Amino acid sequence: MMKKCWIALVMLIVFCVGTSASFAAADPAVTLISPPENELVVTNNFLVSVKATQPGKTLKINAYALQQRSGEEWVPVLPDQLEEFDSKAEEEKNLAAIMEEADFESKGAVSFFTYKIENITPGVYLIRVDTLDASGKVVFSKEARILVKEKTEEETKVFETPKSGTSQFLQNILSKIFKN
Repeated sequence: MMKKCWIALVMLIVFCVGTSASFAAADPAVTLISPPENELVVTNNFLVSVKATQPGKTLKINAYALQQRSGEEWVPVLPDQLEEFDSKAEEEKNLAAIMEEADFESKGAVSFFTYKIENITPGVYLIRVDTLDASGKVVFSKEARILVKEKTEEETKVFETPKSGTSQFLQNILSKIFKN
């Protein structure tokens, strides 16, 4: 019985230490709201939206397209190639900036940074949000992968079928909001 208690105690300590270490890399007061992380999406643009829940947070936001070497060229990494990409040597990988680095300082108890990135093609994208201290040193960092797939025939047909009434009204509103 005593041995089981010791094993349980050790497992609890390992769990607590492991959990706190895994959360140490991301700032708990900073959240990536959009785009959805690690979900397949079909889009030609997305909105980078970051929420800060403490005043005075200084953030640096970057967005990249993941690329891999193919001969002498850099080509986009597609979502189904991600596992292969992760196993490649670092010199076979590249991050191509798709937005100019943005600096943001939260002013109130809740502040939002938003930036629209357009002309997105199928591939894997990386959003990096760094929290800086007063000297400009990175103290927290959060990275999120965005998986953009090609539109299938079925997904294309959904928007080509004639609609009437409420569904057409909602589609028109969404089209105007997202300008697609």
